[in-house]
Amino acid sequence: MRRQREKEPEGNPAAIILSDVELRTRVPVCRTDQDTYLETMWGKIEWIKRLQEKYDCPIFDGGDLTDKDIKKNPNHLLLARAIASLPSPWYTVPGNHDLPGKSMLNYENSAMAVLERAGVVDAQSDFVPGNVIRIHRFPWGVPLEKIKPSSNFLNVVLVHAMVYNRKLPFPGCEGYEADELLDLWSNADLIVCGHHHQTFTRSKGKTILVNPGSMMRNDADQADHKPCVFLWYPDGDFPKVRQIFIPIKKGVVSREHLDDKQELDSRLSAFVEKLGTQDMTGVDFEKNLEIALTKNINQGIIDKVWKYFER
Repeated sequence: MRRQREKEPEGNPAAIILSDVELRTRVPVCRTDQDTYLETMWGKIEWIKRLQEKYDCPIFDGGDLTDKDIKKNPNHLLLARAIASLPSPWYTVPGNHDLPGKSMLNYENSAMAVLERAGVVDAQSDFVPGNVIRIHRFPWGVPLEKIKPSSNFLNVVLVHAMVYNRKLPFPGCEGYEADELLDLWSNADLIVCGHHHQTFTRSKGKTILVNPGSMMRNDADQADHKPCVFLWYPDGDFPKVRQIFIPIKKGVVSREHLDDKQELDSRLSAFVEKLGTQDMTGVDFEKNLEIALTKNINQGIIDKVWKYFER
């Protein structure tokens, strides 16, 4: 029996939901499209802008708008293009990549603060002008606590923290299972989470939690990731979100650099083990090491050995 396609919600959405855009000037090593990656990134921003123009609604962003390298080396060309290209209104929350020192104490020195002063993004307002939406923000590193919802308003929480869907992303991970936040903010209508690059949604009662995942595939383990945004429809008895996939190119994410690194590490480990079995009689360790490093050893390994020895 053929499954019927789910009926799309009627009317315009109240917001577009996304997270972890990570605007950057440095191309990730996992990408094979090194020459076109940056234009691909800006092309996705243009796609989001057209979507916003179509639905005429605000954007709710879970943080990490800029890449971590930008907080160390603010780039005026990237900021200029972001000011010219980002759709508005764009409501966001500072993430760990946005904050110098990963601290809200340094927010005023962040690229996000520059974009906010330029009137492109909003990281502080409590209400969406001309709307019935109140925003509650929990930036990176800020303790999570219950909210005081505003009556007659839709209450939206923007949070940047490690939130996962039932299963720990990796052993020893410190964060929050989605149900913990759905219980903590049971009086919210929407919870938008950033930081974890996987995509999932959960709901409990009237509250919907959305972890959109990253806009770009910047890591080798994201070959199968499908970047997306969500449209939020809060009206009616059954509020819902609708997932829309961002157009992508296939075959542009590689793990070859990781395989090369593993091979190098294996060769280095084997070399160090062999070095440890050599006779040191009559020669001090550093001199023996110097002699050993002249015997057909790759310069990269030599540099790495001396780096660790001279620490």
